[in-house]
Amino acid sequence: MGDRTVLFSDEIYDHYETSMIPLGICYVENGRFRVHIVSDGICKMYRFTREEMLRRLNGPDPFVNIVEKDEMVDAVRAFSEDDEPYDVVFHEYVGEDRRLITVHCTGFHVYTDDGRRYSILLYDEVSDKIRRNLFKDEEKEIEERDRLRSEIDDAIARSYTSVIYVDTVDLTVHEVRLNKFGRQIEKDLGDKLYLKDAMDTYAKKLVHPDDAEGVICFGDYDYVMSRLRNNNPLFHTYRTIRNGKIVYYRLKIIPFDGGKKLIYGFEFFDDQVRDRLAREAEREMQMTLLAGLSCEYETIWLVDADIHHGKLIRNNMGNTRSSVMMNEMTEGNYDVLLENYIEQYVVPRDRARMYAETSIKSLLRNTRDDVLYHINYSRINEEGEQNYMQLVYSRVTDDMGVVRFVCGFRNIDEVIAEEKKKIALYSMAHIDGMTNLGNRRSFDEYMDSCKGKEPDESLVFFSFDLNELKYVNDTFGHEAGDELIIGAADCIRRELGPFGHIYRTGGDEFTAIVSCDTDTLDEMISRLCERFDNWKGVCNKSLSIAMGSVGIWENTEMTLEDMRRVAEKRMYEDKKAYYIREGKDRRNNSW
Repeated sequence: MGDRTVLFSDEIYDHYETSMIPLGICYVENGRFRVHIVSDGICKMYRFTREEMLRRLNGPDPFVNIVEKDEMVDAVRAFSEDDEPYDVVFHEYVGEDRRLITVHCTGFHVYTDDGRRYSILLYDEVSDKIRRNLFKDEEKEIEERDRLRSEIDDAIARSYTSVIYVDTVDLTVHEVRLNKFGRQIEKDLGDKLYLKDAMDTYAKKLVHPDDAEGVICFGDYDYVMSRLRNNNPLFHTYRTIRNGKIVYYRLKIIPFDGGKKLIYGFEFFDDQVRDRLAREAEREMQMTLLAGLSCEYETIWLVDADIHHGKLIRNNMGNTRSSVMMNEMTEGNYDVLLENYIEQYVVPRDRARMYAETSIKSLLRNTRDDVLYHINYSRINEEGEQNYMQLVYSRVTDDMGVVRFVCGFRNIDEVIAEEKKKIALYSMAHIDGMTNLGNRRSFDEYMDSCKGKEPDESLVFFSFDLNELKYVNDTFGHEAGDELIIGAADCIRRELGPFGHIYRTGGDEFTAIVSCDTDTLDEMISRLCERFDNWKGVCNKSLSIAMGSVGIWENTEMTLEDMRRVAEKRMYEDKKAYYIREGKDRRNNSW
């Protein structure tokens, strides 16, 4: 795959191969997802040449160095088979020293004028600190589960009116503590209790009819285990009827003894719920203002973290089928409301991530008061339209320590389009149109960003200037001169591009700032000179260019600006030597 194919135009190859943004362009060929173009930026990130990158990615096992190999295979297969955007984080070993890095990759499909589909993948490396934190979170979850086990006995003694154990092998129920209502249900069911029968009887006898269906679900073992995968422990608040009065209860479910048992704790929760509901009316206006109610949000919800209760505050969707559906689900258990939304509207590839990031446990861990927390995903609405969506949470803790979230759903299709427009405008402002190298503005910004910083210990600065360009322009025309400029840029890019930044800093002037050790610099320069010597064009049979370079190891006290001056001085000395050697007058190109 090292050679250019007929799949894409030369313009696409020239633009994307020289980009310093880590990216790749892919195409489905004979049922196989193949990479056809890799950028200089991705080559630098993985420390491979373009040929090595393409050979590895299109080889028999492109994911050999990825830790979660099976997960990556499934993700790539799904991406190649439909039009959904691609978003995955993976751990991978790179380089000869097999350094472990964490990579975030996003992708989207683009269609050519003749209807062919190709895919653009954008990569960015996650820092070591963040990667360690990812593993640290997993360790914290394990510690939290161990801590919960140690507190079970104490919780049973103090917190619950009724507690039962469920044997996960045969789903039999064993009572630990039952209040008078629980003892009555036990009596009705007979000697041997089973989970489904116990929860069915409990819901029908004591739970408020509007909440009964939500409680009966917890008699389904498979349903409970699926919920526990995203929320451990699992909470559910509901209403019961006690002596003709409505009373709030909360069910808490915890795996125990290595998953051999489930603990069902039934907690009297009426005082906590009514206390929060009594304050909710006076707080709703404040919460609404904090959320910034406006037309940019489709719906606004208020969520009480402690009791897992959600309430619709405002619906801005207008007269649509989605709006009608939302108005039918205005209040209830947060986890149930969210699950219904995710399963009905969120695209399959985003569902697991949505469950993980929107759980109360995750929100309490990842949000801070008065700081917006964003979750992006893709949705298919009731009209069959697919949209990029953003779920925004604002966390507020009142003076009594009660945590609430105001969350808003909004369509961000226009935001995504604007970001793509900004990327295109940035490219126009920073990329030289003739050579597709960075332009003078891009070079100056890079130099400014390095002021006050010590150059990397392997940094090499190159300065280039074409010989006899004026003579070629005057004698053969500017078309021939442009051919020399493009040819020189192509030679420099192909040889030095994988190792750093290349810029066209003037009409026939080029600069390269690369990383290279002392042992390979001479070899790199030799290959570059050989590429110049072997170049042939349509209007020109040869190309001559003056070159000067300096490595930071020559004087470790040098700044990047110092290296620039040394490289330019050596380049002009090389140019002077060329005109003396050729017996030519540099100013009027005569001899």
